[in-house]
Amino acid sequence: MCDKIVKVSNSSYARYEELLIRKDEVKKEAFQYEQAYVREFGDLILEVFQMKLESIRKKKTIEYCQIFANRGEAIDQNALQAYLAKELAEYREKLNRMIMDNEAAKKSGHVTEVELLNIKRIYHHLVKKIHPDINPVTEENEELKGLWQRLIIAYNCNNLKEMEETEILVNALLDKLNLGTLDISIPDIDEKIAEIEDEIGKITSTDPYQYKFLLEDEEAVLLKKEELRRELKEYEDYCKQLDEILNGFLQKGVTMTWLMS
Repeated sequence: MCDKIVKVSNSSYARYEELLIRKDEVKKEAFQYEQAYVREFGDLILEVFQMKLESIRKKKTIEYCQIFANRGEAIDQNALQAYLAKELAEYREKLNRMIMDNEAAKKSGHVTEVELLNIKRIYHHLVKKIHPDINPVTEENEELKGLWQRLIIAYNCNNLKEMEETEILVNALLDKLNLGTLDISIPDIDEKIAEIEDEIGKITSTDPYQYKFLLEDEEAVLLKKEELRRELKEYEDYCKQLDEILNGFLQKGVTMTWLMS
């Protein structure tokens, strides 16, 4: 099996390679912090958004009915429901994505320390062979590109079995392509190093990476949950106010079918 893909004489190469690996690591860490954040707060966030959606639905219903009441015209229930479906479509899509993300975060399994070390070992080993910024053949060969994408997904999901299988496939393909050694020149490498350092800084200084500090603080977690509960209560109170307005329309003789979400 080929064990070394790249030979570069440039003294900055080791730093470049190190930063490429670090960038992918912090991206993965950010993804994991986001998953942990969703596991911790996802149910409450969903409740808040669902109640927000309910209040928007009721408010738009009131606005629609008010227009027809001002005209003294009857309300076409089918037209009303079609109007609401169109107005709320974007919110519904967001809600569905949130539900799927919440479920995915809950299903993400626990990984042992030994498994994490093996995942890191395989990833570091394969990065030096097929990272597109190191080995240009990866972008040129569809099969190799597919294996790189498969590796990234498995790495982000901490799927050791998938990574082990990918490693075997990568080594076999590189042997088949006779890519035991590849001399690569990386132009403007110092500028690229600076760009990667800047990108790493941006990732680690913003959300979701910054969720790490919230999740590590038990008091901050409790405060965040309390904040979400207050927001939920505000939307619940607002919905009650909107219900009173809707009931006012009904008392005036306006007939309509109200479909709760």
